[in-house]
Amino acid sequence: MKHLKILGLAAVAALALMAVFGAGAASASAVLCATEADGGTIANATCTRGGTKQLPNPSTIEWTLRSGTVAEITSTFDNWKCTESKISGTVTNGATGTGSIEAVTFSGCTDSFGGTCTMDTSASATNKWPFTVTANVPHDGNGGLHLSNITLKWGCPIGTCRYTASTATPTVTGGETATILTSKVALSREEVSSFGCSATATWSGAYRVTKPDSFWAY
Repeated sequence: MKHLKILGLAAVAALALMAVFGAGAASASAVLCATEADGGTIANATCTRGGTKQLPNPSTIEWTLRSGTVAEITSTFDNWKCTESKISGTVTNGATGTGSIEAVTFSGCTDSFGGTCTMDTSASATNKWPFTVTANVPHDGNGGLHLSNITLKWGCPIGTCRYTASTATPTVTGGETATILTSKVALSREEVSSFGCSATATWSGAYRVTKPDSFWAY
């Protein structure tokens, strides 16, 4: 009985740790680092808060849809695919992994009925999408990008759909060619949408970090 009680306490402790850290989870915030930034070479030192490899404040960040892939919005009624997409913003504090997205563009978009569509978002210099990057534990240069204030709108022959997400957490894979992966980000329809728009949808896309030239989250 005593043995079972000890096992039970151990299980509770393990669950508590998972609640704090998650399974392969992220820390509270990340130091964002690069070997090159803003046109100048940064010394290839260990990525530490305040170190020579940390991104300067502010730093421009750009993600471009990976070649040969599509950005896709999937819903119950219709699916939308775009052959080009770009996301850009600013890292305001490289020591805490914080910043904002200020532009999100899509082009070459069609729906599953073959119609040509336009894709717009609410991201702008006056309506920023705030983000915080967190680092995996143990630290391996990878993590998550916690994004908020998301609104996507697309117009197609069948109508206009507008969806929002209060938060999303794309996956960050650091490296000389870093990637940001949005995998089935859950979206909810806004009431101003056309009748044929589904109540929910998801957004997926694989982006390559093009600015800075390399990118890590520690």
